[in-house]
Amino acid sequence: MANERKPTIEDVARKAGVSLMTVSRVVNNVASVKEPTRQRVLEAIAETGYQQNEAGRLLRGRRARMVGIIVPDISDAFFAACAHTIQQIARTHQCMTLVVSSERDADLELQEAELMGNRKVSGLLIATSILKANKRFRDLQESGIAIVAFDRPLVGINTDAVLVENRQGAEMAVRHLIEHGHHKIACVGYDRTFYTVRERIEGYTSAMEAAGLTPNILPEMPEFEDIQKWAATLAKTKGRPTAIFSLNHRTSADLVRAFAKVHLVIPKDIALIGFDDFDLAEVLTSPLTVITQSPIEMARRATSLLFEQIQSEPKTERIPAKVLLPVQLIIRASCGCKQ
Repeated sequence: MANERKPTIEDVARKAGVSLMTVSRVVNNVASVKEPTRQRVLEAIAETGYQQNEAGRLLRGRRARMVGIIVPDISDAFFAACAHTIQQIARTHQCMTLVVSSERDADLELQEAELMGNRKVSGLLIATSILKANKRFRDLQESGIAIVAFDRPLVGINTDAVLVENRQGAEMAVRHLIEHGHHKIACVGYDRTFYTVRERIEGYTSAMEAAGLTPNILPEMPEFEDIQKWAATLAKTKGRPTAIFSLNHRTSADLVRAFAKVHLVIPKDIALIGFDDFDLAEVLTSPLTVITQSPIEMARRATSLLFEQIQSEPKTERIPAKVLLPVQLIIRASCGCKQ
């Protein structure tokens, strides 16, 4: 019958005795829904004849079939992997992606976010370089743009976030070195103002102090030249650190290069553990021990949350999700352990 009212998501929710958000999660195949609940919702969908109108929901408010991605550095392998995964998932939702790099510049990031708003994107995934979101981000959210933070929380607005166990991973790495007899362990890296690095430094400090050891933090070495100068000094220093915890994969790679130039042999002269795995880490002359996280899983979870927001019915109330992903210690030769 042409004028018969089409069943809605509210009809399904009422029939199944669940919330609108639960129906949305089942429709979008979110893994967190318990199987009995999922079956009840699927039966209600079949009985009511409900058909999801993804295009209608996605374009509510005349928004584009596009999601924005803002990362600090698109040339960074970690963020490149995140962006690639997001693009693949967005494509399955018939969505284009707009990817930009903030170059770790807070002002540029704000300009890019506003550009996303002007482009009427349906959602925004962001690894922020801003220490605290200001009114402009809240305005974007209130305009109807779904926002999910990943890798770093977007402090100042109430939105979903997918993070990893940075502090726990750093503690794990440093405890491993301590358990193998190292008492002089330096912590080397850059960007200490940002959430991920700050958390890793706190994890390093906590592990050192718990063992009664003195932290030695060198957080301002953003360029290879900085590390090279430090390595040259280190090679001539008696009583130098016997081990290093590197705060990110770029610093780890620079340390390996710099130590080779000054003839410090890893792990014979100095042990090394880095946060983040990277291509070739396991085929170095001394394969690198790392704390590893998965950019693919992080991006997958963040994108799933984004489309869950986008596909929710207007004015649906929801509690922002906070997802904390685990990390893993991969032991190779650079810490002094036999493989």
